[in-house]
Amino acid sequence: MTKYQLLAFFLFSLCTLQAQEQLGIRLSNYGGINSTLINPAFHATTPFKWDVNLVEGAVHFTNDYAYLRNSRLSDLLKNPESLEFEFGPDLPPGSPEQEGTLVVDFFKTGNRRQFLAMGSVLGPSFYVQVAENHRIGLLTRGRTLLSGRGVADAFNYYDYDSRPFYAPFAVDPFRGAVAGWTEVGFNYLYQEEAADGAFAVGITIKALQAYEGSYWRNASVFQLEKLPGDSLGGTPIDFRFGYTNSNLDGDGFQAQRNGGGLAADLGFLFTTPTQNGAPYGWKFGVSLIDIGRLHFKRNAAEHIVRTDAPLSISTSEYQSIQGPGEVEDYIRFFSEQALGDSAASFSREDFAIWLPSALSLQFDKSLGGPFFVGAAYTQGFPMGPGALQRGSHLAAVPRLEGRWVEAALPVSVYDWEEVRVGLSLRLGFFTIGTSHLGSILRRSDLHATDLYFAVKASPFQLSGNGKNKGFSRKDGKYNSGRKGKVRCYDF
Repeated sequence: MTKYQLLAFFLFSLCTLQAQEQLGIRLSNYGGINSTLINPAFHATTPFKWDVNLVEGAVHFTNDYAYLRNSRLSDLLKNPESLEFEFGPDLPPGSPEQEGTLVVDFFKTGNRRQFLAMGSVLGPSFYVQVAENHRIGLLTRGRTLLSGRGVADAFNYYDYDSRPFYAPFAVDPFRGAVAGWTEVGFNYLYQEEAADGAFAVGITIKALQAYEGSYWRNASVFQLEKLPGDSLGGTPIDFRFGYTNSNLDGDGFQAQRNGGGLAADLGFLFTTPTQNGAPYGWKFGVSLIDIGRLHFKRNAAEHIVRTDAPLSISTSEYQSIQGPGEVEDYIRFFSEQALGDSAASFSREDFAIWLPSALSLQFDKSLGGPFFVGAAYTQGFPMGPGALQRGSHLAAVPRLEGRWVEAALPVSVYDWEEVRVGLSLRLGFFTIGTSHLGSILRRSDLHATDLYFAVKASPFQLSGNGKNKGFSRKDGKYNSGRKGKVRCYDF
């Protein structure tokens, strides 16, 4: 196996989804229907009878396996078709980067390797207040996610490249998945007063259309060792994987629906009153998000490779793979090597990938006037053998919030490894932000970046007709539909 194939294999196998949540939009009281993506009840404090998202887009990339030396995001976006790359381990130590060339190098220390590529587009979506205590909404969304967790440090490039032959190391259980799908969601929110404030419960039911997907799962600890002749040896393994084959012919990508599914988000929100003229004292939310799965049942295959005895695999034959059209041929060849039969690994013509399910906690404190500080903690958990999986994500978001102008400064910790500072700005109906401002402003060892934006429409006037629960600009009190019981959200 060449160094480039080794790099490609482990970059694909070491993926992990960090839960970048676009918190500059999600935690805002003006987030509206966009806020329901973190908690389907979070738009209870949005001060409008209706809110429309025209388009929201987000891309996010992060890893601690490889990096680009002395680079920033603009270096990748500037003339991308003419980019030239060099392989860091092949260069003399300390050699400078050449003008117009990006150097790919690899981390030598750290925890388990991680990698993420994510894209999301929230299409036309809205909510509307239909009665005193009720809001309904509709969401349309397209998503692609690549995730995986659990691969040990022994697969770091420099560690593996320098590892001697016949030196076994442990490979712990790991998993990964990639999928592309669309969602159409129906959101329902119920709001009511409580003894010490107000509460809201929300649910979003989502119909899923599955396009392309693949997952891989090692279910047991096994020993692996490098062998001479581009070979690997190992103790018995318990490995399974599934994939769609509708775009393996190499004739260009064509979106094709290969399955579907159902999912749900559930959320609860509680706000406390205040006596200092602020919209509320505290806001607490808890939610379960992305509870559901994609079922791929067309152009799909699932394989299981489970052995009872140690095996040795020669990897040199795989170096001649020319493109996606040969993938299934090599899967049959792998089955022959591992199980003695090219068809033995095949299990069934369908498989499932669970969505990146997570528990999310949200907190928000009004500091008076337009000043707020919010926080969110999201913890992902896998729901099945094939699953997209979030990591852990903790963020604090101080912000200045007004009807026409808003600024937020998210400070995030990803999987307890790195602190990142972001920035989100909203002017009227347009928002742009990032969770990693440093990747845009300065050159460094670039290994993570992201961007998001939203274009929305909402009423020019805040709610205040004396009838609907929510924000009121008319009388400065919380409008619960029952006079004098709970103070108003006053913006």
